Amino acid sequence: MFFGLSLLVLSLFAPSAAQAHLGSTKYLDVELGPGGATALVAVEAVDASMELGLGEEVREAEAAALRARSAEVRRWISEGVRLSGAGGPCGVDAGPVTAVTRDERAYLEVTLSFTCPGGGPYTLRDDTIFADDPQHEAFVRVLSSGETDARILRRGRQEAAIGSPPSSAELAGLYFTEGAIHLVTGYDHVLFLLSLMLAAGLVAARDGRRKALADIALLVTAFTLGHSVTLAAAALEWVVLPSRLVESAIALSIVAVAGLNIVAPAARRPMPYLAVGFGLVHGFGFSAVLAEQGLPGSQRVLALVAFNVGIEVAQLAFVAAFMVPLGALAKWEGYERVVVRGGSGVIAVIAGYWFVTRAFI
Repeated sequence: MFFGLSLLVLSLFAPSAAQAHLGSTKYLDVELGPGGATALVAVEAVDASMELGLGEEVREAEAAALRARSAEVRRWISEGVRLSGAGGPCGVDAGPVTAVTRDERAYLEVTLSFTCPGGGPYTLRDDTIFADDPQHEAFVRVLSSGETDARILRRGRQEAAIGSPPSSAELAGLYFTEGAIHLVTGYDHVLFLLSLMLAAGLVAARDGRRKALADIALLVTAFTLGHSVTLAAAALEWVVLPSRLVESAIALSIVAVAGLNIVAPAARRPMPYLAVGFGLVHGFGFSAVLAEQGLPGSQRVLALVAFNVGIEVAQLAFVAAFMVPLGALAKWEGYERVVVRGGSGVIAVIAGYWFVTRAFI
């Protein structure tokens, strides 16, 4: 039964090769000028390959085919990424296609030159990839009059006004939302929190719900302390680690906590130390989205604090949502065997799979 459940959950978390490429990223570095803008657009080679019907696997032969069809790539990007000014849609000219590597992934870069006779204000819209990949993200960095700004485009929110830096309140709201979204959509962070919480149900059954809440509050505080330190250090570029190393270590942290739940579910004493230690690792993972999005040049600290607060609010909401059913379920005599040990076993299988794919594939 356990292995059957593990395989079922793995099938949900691990898309098969036949499914669409999901969760890809695009980068748009936009520099605004008095009569238009230039935008360096970087799309994952696998997205371009799938758009041209060449398949998901971008091997040497497919890479050569992409280069041979660069005119189609230029047309696809120039028709999908559009800029409008005060005078309406801007004219666009696409430069040559260049193959590059970013964060160990193959990308294609195209420079778009926009001509906008009416000048600003400007609106950027991106209609590439989102229709096929609901998890796709486009990270937009804008340089205008010496000031930098940042946006993230997602499915359903594929348009942004650029050129006028947001107010402090708008910026705080933007980064708060991004922090909350990153926690909710970061399945590895969610599974780590869940693995910390499972055995807290045993505390609730033994010592009452108030004691269990104090137990999980200590763990969440320790996790927050750890990831806040490294999130700030990495986002401010004081310490930068390779993403493959960070993502692999995050997966191992989940395996470690889940394994402790299996071996000694009642052992709560080492949990705060594991939470703060592995929180340091997860902080580098949280910082990855800030590294991709970029921090605004003049309000870096505000953006960083708002992003971290967004993570914490989403984290507390997750804990509050799960503690009530866990506390009730802990009264069941099979809770330790099935929920804590069995659930942790499934979590360990998922995280182990993530570690193998992140570290070696």
